[in-house]
Amino acid sequence: MHIDVRRSGGFAGTTRRWEVDTDASEDPGQWSEVLDALPQQETEAPAPEAQETEAPAPEAPTRPVPDDFTWTITVARTTVTIPGSRLDGPWADLVARVRSAGHQS
Repeated sequence: MHIDVRRSGGFAGTTRRWEVDTDASEDPGQWSEVLDALPQQETEAPAPEAQETEAPAPEAPTRPVPDDFTWTITVARTTVTIPGSRLDGPWADLVARVRSAGHQS
């Protein structure tokens, strides 16, 4: 499975990208654990085309964070976009793993 992580924004407004092919990795079982922890509605794509969705919003409203990063994560054919100030839980775990195991392009 192909996973693509893009980070854009920040003070300089640059974009960085990391990607990994879990099928070609040395530990596909560990990738399955990370992917299985993701919220189900974001990991299952009902249509063959790529789908873009927002990550679930937190209970309390939050103010925009100046110079915050925006994370765009694509798992197979499903894409989610998450503000950096809200990147946590399973999505943050996935991003950290892709950044450490994938290659930057």
